[in-house]
This record gives sequence, structure tokens and C-alpha cells, in this order.
Amino acid sequence: MSKVCQGPCNREARAVWAVFLREREAHADAVDRWLAEGGEGEPPREPVMPVVEWRPGESLHCGRCRATARRALLVVDELAAALAARPGVVKAQSKWSRVRGTRPHGSMSGEADVVHTVTGELLRLRRDVGERLELADQVPAGRSGVVRSRSVTWLVDKLDAVLGLEQLTVVSAVRDPDDPVELGVVEWALAWESKLRRLVDDEPGHTVARCPGCEMRSLEWRQRAGYYVCENCGRHVSEADAMDLVSEEAGA
Repeated sequence: MSKVCQGPCNREARAVWAVFLREREAHADAVDRWLAEGGEGEPPREPVMPVVEWRPGESLHCGRCRATARRALLVVDELAAALAARPGVVKAQSKWSRVRGTRPHGSMSGEADVVHTVTGELLRLRRDVGERLELADQVPAGRSGVVRSRSVTWLVDKLDAVLGLEQLTVVSAVRDPDDPVELGVVEWALAWESKLRRLVDDEPGHTVARCPGCEMRSLEWRQRAGYYVCENCGRHVSEADAMDLVSEEAGA
């Protein structure tokens, strides 16, 4: 399956196939037990192989997933900047929370810690990509907003090459700071986009746009995919395209 896209466009197909593989293993165990007991009667029924449509990769990721990653990376930078700009993100220590004789200094709030974490992961990804692609440029020091934005721009400029690297993953604390997981680049960008959207209260939610495929108002946002999916015909529509569809209909 080397020609199958490794991005989120095949997530549902992978889930269906994983269920089938588990059912096939359970069937093999059931057959072993049936034979061990004498093989009398009808053997356990085999699971039905599902009909799964796989979206092809070009070579590892399809054009849709590359566009999804590009958009998600830019949105992550934008949302992280919005979160960092909130008042009180860096909290000053009170006189009761410091040792006598020391100067007071700031301490990061939970929101600032999130921004610090995503920026650190972004810089590690940039360093790993630079090493894999044998590029000479240096990863900037620090975790400022400027460094984060420049690193996002750097990754977006080289995104086709980035998504063409075999087994490139990010060790991320996006889901649980105490239990980091390895994520593909596209899934990593989408996971951070989803988390930051929740923190700044900027989730897309429902849209009244008509599906360009069946013209039904059945588009629902899929957070883990990063686009709308038509509940009627399965058409995928980006957030920007959905907004354009609403504007076009309103102006018609």
C-alpha cells in the first residue's frame, strides 16, 4: 500500500480496515478452538471483507493532505500568537510566592505553557527536517513568536519535500503533557490546530453552506480531518471554501 496517502484523508478507511483485521484475528482464534474441540458442526463464519476506498498518495501524501497541512500550520501560528497576546498569559509572582530577598519574576500561565510547548515541538520538527534534507541553515534560538512564525514559513516553503520524507514523525504532548505520542506531520498540525481553536474559542462548528456535490446543507466539521464532510454524499470542503459558498449564495 505504498501508493496510499498516509495523511488524514484515509483515516476513516484505516479505522474500517483495522476493525476487519481484528475480526480476522478473532476468527482465526475461533477456528483454532473449533478444531481443538473436534471440528464438529459448522466452522466459525469468516468476517466479511469491507469495501474500502483508499485515496492515493503523491508519493506519500495526496494534494488534499498537503493543502490541509499547509493551512493547519499557518492557522497554528496565528492561533498561538492570539493566545500569547492575551492579558495575563505571563503571570507575575506575588510577594507571598517568592523566597525572601529574591527579585520577583514572571511565571508562565497554562496558556503560555501551551504556546511554549507547541513552539518547542515546531522547532524540533524544523531541526529534524533540516537534518533529513541535509540543509545547512540553523534553527533559531529561543521560542519567541517571531521564531515560531519564521519556522512555520520555513516548513510551508519546503512542505512538499517535508511530506515526502519516509517515517517523519513528531513526538508531541498535544493530547497529554504526561504521555507524549508520535504523530505524522499532518496529524500533528491538525491536533494543535484543534487544541488551540478550543483555547481561543475559534472552532468552525456548523455551516449553512450547500455541498458543491449534492447541494444539500449537510456539511459537518471534522476536527481531526481539518475540513467539512458532507453527511449526504461524503464530499470534503475546506473551511475557506465553505465560507466562499455562503458568501456566493448570499450575493446571488
